[in-house]
Amino acid sequence: MKRQTSLLMLSIRASILILSSGIGSLPAAPVAPVTIQFVNPAKFTDFEFRRRDANYTASLFAGNVKDELTPLMRQKYPHGSLLLRFTDIDLAGRYSSARGVRVMTVGHPARMSFDFLLTGANGKVLAKGSTRLTDNSNPSSGRYDPKRSQLFYYERRTLNRWLRTLSTSR
Repeated sequence: MKRQTSLLMLSIRASILILSSGIGSLPAAPVAPVTIQFVNPAKFTDFEFRRRDANYTASLFAGNVKDELTPLMRQKYPHGSLLLRFTDIDLAGRYSSARGVRVMTVGHPARMSFDFLLTGANGKVLAKGSTRLTDNSNPSSGRYDPKRSQLFYYERRTLNRWLRTLSTSR
């Protein structure tokens, strides 16, 4: 009986040793290319969408921005990571509560203020800071763009242009 217990303990120790040595060689969990955070979205200048609260709009906005920026991040910074922490957003146009839609006008461009952190594949900080973007293009400038019907078109386009031109400390 004592010998069986010894063999069992030896077998358990060997299994633990084999398993633990393999754990260290597992690849690290993949990092999301784009992470979106919001600082008190209920206080943003104009963040109403579909007559819903700021949390609903924030969830929709974050998903759309991730969809827009992820392919560009994978292309420019493979295995890199971008954190955008929005402190204010003023969506393009003005929300018409009577019609329940957002009306695009020249005098109301998309405006966004945020902090950002761009890291490379090795975790090194490539760029960081705070910025305020304003889409100064004419609302009709994207008239023939097939993406124009997508949610947050002007905001997505503005962020895409910003990321394309972001200079890094490489």
